[in-house]
Amino acid sequence: MFVIDKKKLILKKKVWLEYDGLPLLGKGRYSLLKSIETTKSLKKSAKSVGICERTAYNYIKNIERRIKEKIVESHIGGKAGGAYIALTKTGQDLIKEFERLKC
Repeated sequence: MFVIDKKKLILKKKVWLEYDGLPLLGKGRYSLLKSIETTKSLKKSAKSVGICERTAYNYIKNIERRIKEKIVESHIGGKAGGAYIALTKTGQDLIKEFERLKC
């Protein structure tokens, strides 16, 4: 008879949101949005989750195309700089929904 060492067993799960049957938001994209919420920078947020800025931009655009709503707003700075990116209400709602469901 085979005996399993229960101390070595670990339950793992993956959670993601789907929209209209297609993947929308998983752990990685959630982490990207949370970082944007904090840093207000796409470049810093992409770096913090280990992807290039272009990939982060494409992730955001893919989500927006699927749900047909903006999840971020870019704000262009003036001569002194000050450009930043911020989550829209929809972007914030996606984060909240993911957090609610991932328990």
